[in-house]
Amino acid sequence: MLIHPTPQDLVRENEIRVAQLRREIHRSGPARDSRPVRRWVGRQLVRAGEKLAADPTMRPARSL
Repeated sequence: MLIHPTPQDLVRENEIRVAQLRREIHRSGPARDSRPVRRWVGRQLVRAGEKLAADPTMRPARSL
């Protein structure tokens, strides 16, 4: 004996699936993953700036 789903069953299954997909999408969102990368890039830029600032050849020329 084969039981066919009712329209209410199909709507409920669809809502459950949509909720699962939304959870998966929000769980693996790029906003959380990009923060450590942004911090790392920011630190690298600061380090590069510190090295350039300490380089004597990068200091402004003075007139004699």
